[in-house]
Amino acid sequence: MPKITDYNVSSEVTDIMEKFTKQFPKVFGHFNLGKIGCMHTHKKENERKPLTLKTVGYPYDVYLPKTYLVEVAQKTWAEMEDRQKHLAVFHIMCAIPEGGFDEQSKSYAKKRRPDYEIFAEEFAVTGGIPNWMENDAAKDPLHKTFRKAVTNPVEATINA
Repeated sequence: MPKITDYNVSSEVTDIMEKFTKQFPKVFGHFNLGKIGCMHTHKKENERKPLTLKTVGYPYDVYLPKTYLVEVAQKTWAEMEDRQKHLAVFHIMCAIPEGGFDEQSKSYAKKRRPDYEIFAEEFAVTGGIPNWMENDAAKDPLHKTFRKAVTNPVEATINA
């Protein structure tokens, strides 16, 4: 039995991830949403990181069919706007490398370190706002007007 019992498993975050994989197939085409688990920890808040990405490596992956787990600080998550939730999920998705779900890959169950490409993707998807969590001017990447304008955030940054 887990030490923390005040949690629930939800598909809210993975539902947002599914929308992103459809909207940005060039960026997130390698995603296997069946290998991502998500749990909401109640009474937990974290202003800077409402979502935390955990990897499931050997020997735990022998028994657990997930490669990555996303822990949601539920208290902070509940107070966030949809735009902030979408951007936080995009941020977490950018941390999963290509090959992260492939057991034969060197990137299996690894996390990407922030680099120029990650920052370029996030910068493009927010409409050029670097501090997207605090700034109300940041765009919602799942908003209809944004979806029509940008299909690949990296290409949008390069072409801008």
